Amino acid sequence: MRPFSITRYFALLQALILAVTALGVTALFSPYLLHNDSNEQLSRLQLLANGLRNQVATAIRLSQDQVLTTLVEQARESLITLAAKNHLGSLSRDEAQWLAADLLTGTEVGQDGYIFVLNSRGRVMVHPDRALLGRDLSQLEPVRLLLDHRLEQQRMERLDFFPLGAELSSQPLEMLSSHSYFQHWDWLVVAVIPWSSAAQLVDFPAIEQSVMPPPGLEQALPFLLYPDGRLWCPPSSGPGPAEQLSPLIKTIQSQREGSYSYDWMDQSGDTPRKNTLFFHEIKGAQLIVGMAGPTSGGLSRLLGERQGLLVPALLLLLLLPLLATLAAALLSRPFRRFAGHTLEQSSKEEAIQVSRRDPAELQQVAWAFNTLLERLEQSRLRTEQELEISEAVHRQLSQEVLSREQAQQQLLAEISTRKSAQNYLQLFKNIFDNAIEGIIITDSEAKILAVNQSFSDITGYQAEEAIGKNPNLLNSGKQSKNFYRKLWESLRKRGSWSGEIWNRKKDGTIWPEWLSISEIRDGDSRTSHYFAFFHDISELKRREKQISIMAYRDALTKLPNRAALESRLTKAIARAKREAGILAVLFIDLDNFKNINDTLGHDKGDQLLILVAERIGQTIRSEDTLSRLGGDEFILLSESIENESRIFNLAGRILHSLKHSFTIGAGKLFINASIGISTYPNDGQTTSELIKNADLAMYRAKKEGKNKFVMFTQEMHEKFLAHVRIENSIRIGLEQREFLLYYQPKIDIVSQQPTSLEALIRWEKNGLIITPDKFIPVAEESGLIDQMSLYVLEEVCIFLNSLKGQAMPMAPVSVNMAPRTFNNLDIVETIDAILERHRIDHRYIDFEVTETTAMQDIQHTLSTMNRFRQRGISFSIDDFGTGYSSLSYLNEMPVSTLKIDKRFISAEDSNSRSIVSTITAMAKQMELKVVAEGVETMEQLNWLQTLGCHEAQGYYFSRPLPEKEIIRFLRGAAEECSER
Repeated sequence: MRPFSITRYFALLQALILAVTALGVTALFSPYLLHNDSNEQLSRLQLLANGLRNQVATAIRLSQDQVLTTLVEQARESLITLAAKNHLGSLSRDEAQWLAADLLTGTEVGQDGYIFVLNSRGRVMVHPDRALLGRDLSQLEPVRLLLDHRLEQQRMERLDFFPLGAELSSQPLEMLSSHSYFQHWDWLVVAVIPWSSAAQLVDFPAIEQSVMPPPGLEQALPFLLYPDGRLWCPPSSGPGPAEQLSPLIKTIQSQREGSYSYDWMDQSGDTPRKNTLFFHEIKGAQLIVGMAGPTSGGLSRLLGERQGLLVPALLLLLLLPLLATLAAALLSRPFRRFAGHTLEQSSKEEAIQVSRRDPAELQQVAWAFNTLLERLEQSRLRTEQELEISEAVHRQLSQEVLSREQAQQQLLAEISTRKSAQNYLQLFKNIFDNAIEGIIITDSEAKILAVNQSFSDITGYQAEEAIGKNPNLLNSGKQSKNFYRKLWESLRKRGSWSGEIWNRKKDGTIWPEWLSISEIRDGDSRTSHYFAFFHDISELKRREKQISIMAYRDALTKLPNRAALESRLTKAIARAKREAGILAVLFIDLDNFKNINDTLGHDKGDQLLILVAERIGQTIRSEDTLSRLGGDEFILLSESIENESRIFNLAGRILHSLKHSFTIGAGKLFINASIGISTYPNDGQTTSELIKNADLAMYRAKKEGKNKFVMFTQEMHEKFLAHVRIENSIRIGLEQREFLLYYQPKIDIVSQQPTSLEALIRWEKNGLIITPDKFIPVAEESGLIDQMSLYVLEEVCIFLNSLKGQAMPMAPVSVNMAPRTFNNLDIVETIDAILERHRIDHRYIDFEVTETTAMQDIQHTLSTMNRFRQRGISFSIDDFGTGYSSLSYLNEMPVSTLKIDKRFISAEDSNSRSIVSTITAMAKQMELKVVAEGVETMEQLNWLQTLGCHEAQGYYFSRPLPEKEIIRFLRGAAEECSER
């Protein structure tokens, strides 16, 4: 051991004085240091408050997202299940969608949200507000946004939409939404809830569990303030922090955002502590989150109070080191010799030897040191022995502790396993007791061991009445022995069976149920129990029956509809084929029924259809089937026909029954019908053939004057096929541009010079030129006339550009416009687009329309003609005199030319000539130009010139010519004119 040193003692004293001096200096500057530390702590507290706000806001958003996403995913899984049942045939598509709509409208999305379904065109398929079903919402911006993102599954977003019960014209609210697209049905399932009510979806207890005091700043206190004034702090913080914030609740609720400083008296002392809290509002959840914590300590306050004494104390402390150094030097001098004398002996671990000449104090010190050395050595030896014993005891105790910990872990694991098993048993018992399906558990011999409450509620048998019995106590007798044999075969082979079965309740009521049975096997793979659950499907059966009626009955007349007719007709054909019999199909169409709807209204028309159905039903046999296809069309199926006379008698009775008036309200109505008849096997072998041929025969009856019946003939079929062939050929011809334009000039009668041209269409097919009378009627009936009219206008534009390119004089061209084309609502815009594309001046186009077309819809005619006239296009009334014209309307129309039909020009009788004279005189009075069609002789030309007719057109001047020949004709006319 090193000897004791007084020098070291005084050195220690000197170091202590220096330390006190440093402490004084530090106290002098500590207020400035504490001030900087306070600012840093305040900034950190603010950052923690911001982080807490972001953490809670993110947790709220994730909670809302999870709830909405889960709802739409569950809805989509329900749709998949119903679609699978539809695919397997257990449900029709309408039934599956009806059940899906019922399920979705019953799903709750918080208190104010709901689920609705759109298709990809924006039409509402399912909605809690039935007034919106079928509405087209594609024009709404939120709906377009949903449709654009429909393929992005479970996407949550905020959009402006309408709360439940609001009108579409009202102001939309900001909503949270999530959607999922079920492509099989083209259903977009959307769950929405107002943003102001989205807090209903938040799991606040889970959010509270995630809020903890920040590490490294244990005195910081996070808190949540709910709208009802309830304040939540982490349980680990104890009751004290909550007490310090309670008086500040009203201040926080009034400010909603910001910071607040306050003094807090903690339990550690009586000195108040400066605290600051930062708080933020999460608006979507109506929640305020914040962080409170200290921003200064007690030392700074203490120094502030004593700052006045620091300057004198500092001066005194600066003198202390000098005085301590002098005192240490004087006191240590006698001991230095003793230290040097003993240094060598002490380094050899020997007893300190002193001379008798040394002072007595030094001898006493040496003796004391030697005694202390002996005791220390004894203590060292004793300590080493005790240390060895302690280490052995410690090893033994550690082993025992480890053994006990292992035993405790095993015990805890066993307790946890037992508790888990008990919880699962309780859970399974709760499921068993509260399941809405009836549940039966039997042993391997099919003896009932247990039933649940739903079993008793459905069957009427209490548990004590059923336990120990066989499930056949519910047998209704409606299933055969073969049915039960197949059931047990499925159980033994697959281990399960499910299907529809009819059972009997305790009160004798027979009801349908859906039953599922499963086999339970033990460790040796032997059947130990059977488990079955079932639910009552009586309501589903009732709805199936209702849907079946809706699917196979006409809603207005309650007659079988087309689907039911085709089913019955298919079966009737099969019977007639087996029995070599005859059946007849009568296609009945009411004559002029549209006039009744247009004049009296659709409600009167519907009443008339009901009465007609009743009267025809009273006329036919009970085994005949009368069905309604729709509109005013009925089909009668009559089987077991001996000969055609029976068919004629049946059709005659129907026509005769309709001759009598129908009383509707206070008035009487009369209606006739046209009937087309086809028979099996002569007129068709299939359902579609018989209906189609009866329809053709009905149209023949219409053409022959109506109010009669016509039997189908092969000639009708051939004409129909020819019509179809021509229609298909026209379509191909338009695509392959097989149609050509011929041009016939209009000649000024006085100058004998061409003034304009008329474009006439021809069809070049297989090297032959087909005239319009062969294909125009087919084009009009099939609707191809619109495409053909625009085709002609395109070719005319190309022809005019050809004239321009050859430096030929531009001649206006007349184009015939079909009635269907003229009555299109967008005809003006369509014509403008074509002329603009070819850069043709509107003044070079003249449209020819017939009197009938012009007078069909006066308002549309006047509007369309005026719009064309404003652009420079002129109009001619073609075949004037052959139809019916109102001179007052004719005077209002912006027409520039009247074309007299060639039948009046070629006729030799005086009446025809008088008509021509009258038309010419009238046109002069109305300042209209007159063009005579079909001029073929000089005599006709001279006569027209004497009447004052302006222009003529016909073979006398030129036949219709193809493009190259008409250009030569125009060039020759121009040269002849220049020579004059």
